[in-house]
Amino acid sequence: MNSNISERFSDCGIFPKVVLIDTVSFCNLKCSMCVHKKMKRNKGIMPWGIFTKIIDEISSIDEKTRVWMVFFGEPLLLKKKKPSIFDMIAYAKSKGLKDVVLNTNATLLDKKSALDLIISGLDGIYIGIDAFDPDTYAKIRVGGNYKKTIKNILALLKMQKTMKKDKPKVFVQFVEMPLNIKEEKDFINFWKKQKVAVKIRPKVSWAGSVEAPNLLLGNKDRWPCYWAMQTMAITDTGDAVMCAVDLDAMFVAGNIKSNTLRQIWNGRLKELRDFHSKGEFSKLPSFCRDCRDWQSARADYY
Repeated sequence: MNSNISERFSDCGIFPKVVLIDTVSFCNLKCSMCVHKKMKRNKGIMPWGIFTKIIDEISSIDEKTRVWMVFFGEPLLLKKKKPSIFDMIAYAKSKGLKDVVLNTNATLLDKKSALDLIISGLDGIYIGIDAFDPDTYAKIRVGGNYKKTIKNILALLKMQKTMKKDKPKVFVQFVEMPLNIKEEKDFINFWKKQKVAVKIRPKVSWAGSVEAPNLLLGNKDRWPCYWAMQTMAITDTGDAVMCAVDLDAMFVAGNIKSNTLRQIWNGRLKELRDFHSKGEFSKLPSFCRDCRDWQSARADYY
């Protein structure tokens, strides 16, 4: 294992390298590979006070921490709310954070939203498409419109060029599945021609909630999970959960309304990281012990 890979699976220390913030847990699509439609916890929007408390602490400890402006929802559903997703991004940037990014399906990325994202100072935007063919897209991104989504992305790129802005850096994402795998090369080639970075990632099972035949290894071949070792996910109510696939908050390590991120990270989450570091996977809570998504916590970029 080379040093870069080894570092990725090591405990990152007293504070997470990545924080995922559940600004909104609603979504406008019902994607085939996603378990959002089966979500049991109440959906909501993060109160401004909780959001700013998280951002303030991150900025006081390490402004280089990567902050995802979404954990398990569609952030552009907040484009007309007060405060909006753009207000949230702008606040994070005003506090000096250097790496503020978000995931979106881009179906709601109209021209005004594109302009607001640029003005807000967002560093990166990752757009889930997962197909090159419109029919395949319709089967995967259920409820979305392929042509409209592509048009939205190209309009954002054109606006950036006109404004001579290089942020947010645009990434298009393709999750590998049996349904779309034959389109992967065409997808990469099309977006490379648009001078857009392409992110190819394996399918996740959301801790066994959906079929993921690519997850072939068992615990005897297991390595520490990147998500457990380096990232912290916080729900809209302020609960810090086990990891990036703990959609339903099966394991709550603490709530940031009564604790700091650092306290939670070095409390119950530290215990889990120690089990991972020592290879004592049988001691993990069942949700984590039986999960196979540690194999999917990676991506290839083009």
